[in-house]
Amino acid sequence: MKLIFLDYDGVINTLMFEKGNLTPRFYFPEDNQVNNFQAVMWLNKLCLETGAKIVVTSSWRLWDNYIEVLYQSGLMEGIEVIGKTENLGDRDVEIREYLSKQTEPIESYVVLDDDRIIGFEKHQVKCDIYIGFNFREYRKALKILA
Repeated sequence: MKLIFLDYDGVINTLMFEKGNLTPRFYFPEDNQVNNFQAVMWLNKLCLETGAKIVVTSSWRLWDNYIEVLYQSGLMEGIEVIGKTENLGDRDVEIREYLSKQTEPIESYVVLDDDRIIGFEKHQVKCDIYIGFNFREYRKALKILA
């Protein structure tokens, strides 16, 4: 099994300005969609080419509709979101815990995040918070999952 550990903010939901406010922030949109459609399309391509399944590591996983948000944002129907990591306070601990509980062999995995995840440098593709997951990051993730 191949896995993608997916953060939303900085990866598929990039910094935005709100009207009347000159401080860019990550917003949880009212339409329950992430704001970077192109990043979601690159994620689709990565999943389809590798057969990888998605595990959500984003703080958005704390919302009941964290999976629905992905599909409403353009994630293709056949791509599986198989769950989320537990909320243990540190993403590196959460990913390690998730991996340790898997009964099916993990062939490869990649961590898509805008923050550096300690201990996962060989498996991480660090995204630029202003651009998100794009062609350059897609190519890196493809090599890791190959």
